Amino acid sequence: MPCRVIVFDVNETLLDLGGLDGPFETSFGDARARSQWFAQLLSLSMTATIVEDYRDFSALARDALEQLAARYGVRPTDDQFQEILQRMQQLAPHDDARPALERLRARGFRLAALTNSAPAVARAQLQHARLDRFFEAILSVDEVRRFKPAPAPYRMAAQRMQVGVSALRMVAAHDWDIIGAMAAGCRGAFVARGGTAFPAWAPRPDVCEPGLDGVAEAIIRADG
Repeated sequence: MPCRVIVFDVNETLLDLGGLDGPFETSFGDARARSQWFAQLLSLSMTATIVEDYRDFSALARDALEQLAARYGVRPTDDQFQEILQRMQQLAPHDDARPALERLRARGFRLAALTNSAPAVARAQLQHARLDRFFEAILSVDEVRRFKPAPAPYRMAAQRMQVGVSALRMVAAHDWDIIGAMAAGCRGAFVARGGTAFPAWAPRPDVCEPGLDGVAEAIIRADG
């Protein structure tokens, strides 16, 4: 059955976290600390879901900064931490994001965003990037108090878009997001940014391309 409803992850899939490299260079002395911080943030969110102790994603982001500072042996100021968190709401889109969204909308697909970020943060991010106009809905896991890749966020997205879960396709640059969506009954589309390989042990999505331009083209071929 064709999937005419497409749900997009936000951070790293649509938005470029490279915009945080400057603040991390200032606060930690190493721009590479940004990727370590985001990995730690994802680890905290998944742990919170597994132990059923939901916390706001922004609060976990601050906790991950504190942990990273201890690892680096530095003591950034509150203002430096706040700058990083504020810049999360001011990220630029990847170059391929807007053209892909425009192409899919033009072919009649219904689009939504589904993110681990809090609702206000998600709206601010997509408004700043000027991508919000493409989406019927900007959805946050905050509604179900379970972070992706737990099944509840994907099922909530299908319910909010008024389709069965099998009629929804998740687009993400994170393999765990695609694995979670497919386990919940969705179709998947993996954005293999930087040549990232999809895990061999997991069921492979029928759409797997290095950028959103290729993903959009493949979705149109499959479901258009």
